[in-house]
Amino acid sequence: MDDSITFLHSSDWQLGMMRRFLGPDGQARWGQARLDAVARIGEVAAATGAAFVVVTGDVFEHNQVERQTILRACEALKRIPVPVVLLPGNHDALEPGSLWTSAQWQAHQPEQVTVLTGTEPLEIAPGVEIVGAPWRSRRPLSDPAAPGYADLTPAEPGTTRILLAHGQLTSLSGGMSDVPTIDQAALEAAVADGRLQYVGLGDRHSTTRVTDRIWFSGTQEVTSPEEDAPGNVLKVTVGAGEIEVEPVRVGAWHMVDHRVELFDEESLTALEDWFAELPEKERTYVRLAGDGSLALPLLSRLDAMIDAQGEVFASVERWAKFWTVRPAPDAADLDALQLSGPARAAMEELRQALAGGDEGAGAALSLMHRLARDAG
Repeated sequence: MDDSITFLHSSDWQLGMMRRFLGPDGQARWGQARLDAVARIGEVAAATGAAFVVVTGDVFEHNQVERQTILRACEALKRIPVPVVLLPGNHDALEPGSLWTSAQWQAHQPEQVTVLTGTEPLEIAPGVEIVGAPWRSRRPLSDPAAPGYADLTPAEPGTTRILLAHGQLTSLSGGMSDVPTIDQAALEAAVADGRLQYVGLGDRHSTTRVTDRIWFSGTQEVTSPEEDAPGNVLKVTVGAGEIEVEPVRVGAWHMVDHRVELFDEESLTALEDWFAELPEKERTYVRLAGDGSLALPLLSRLDAMIDAQGEVFASVERWAKFWTVRPAPDAADLDALQLSGPARAAMEELRQALAGGDEGAGAALSLMHRLARDAG
């Protein structure tokens, strides 16, 4: 496109976020990966000839992140070789005690980085104007995007105007948002009448096309298995009457939900094969949902498998809400343990409890079987 401008759109970095299900080692590596993805945005900017980068909210996880997080974020931002515009979101709102007014941020803010603290237009490049709607509270009273564009008139001919906003669209929230949402129809009207040429949104962690000119970029690195398309930055090229938006992968981690039904040795072998085929295990979190019942030797094998895979993957976790794999203890399996004395008495008591419908007793029998087998 002649006379076009190319820029990158990202959001929801949430630097300083914790994911305790990863464990200490996995958490440290995942936290660094979020910073590495920011640096890769700089590489994409250089490779694509982007004129600038915009980040539409939630740069940091909250306003009280550690000093180390701020300093490392500044180092990652320095690796982006073009101007960067940051929009405060709900996690890092411009409220009293905001990170953006802290001595740590102001002392180390990179020279090419601008934080939008008002709604006044910013000329980021010749003929390119940025308007924004920074959050001033974690609980706004009205549409959080409206202050950025409600009073605008159509852009001058030859001017590209970009709105940066953060929040859920009314059309996508399903009525579940506990704060006011963004009016999609009003945004589309502002695009249609020429007030806006592109709307960059944040808060939704999956890359989402709303219309040709309204997009959620999604987070730069996955934060949850529920996210459909995380780990991207958007390459946006706007020209006279034309627009191209292309997601570019910058994330390196994966978070996966996997549902299994476990009833026999064949189903266990299938689960083992599934684990074996997953790539990049050290950067993958697996959340298992399971149903079924297994004899005690097979349940012990399952426990050992999950423990071992947890050492290979970033983390493997049974999804407690959807984990209903039950022990199916066989009398022969228990008798084969040849327990005696108090251990035998405990086993018999658990067998009676299981017969009475106590599923917890089955789990205890499974553990007893596994420990006795390993000891033998």
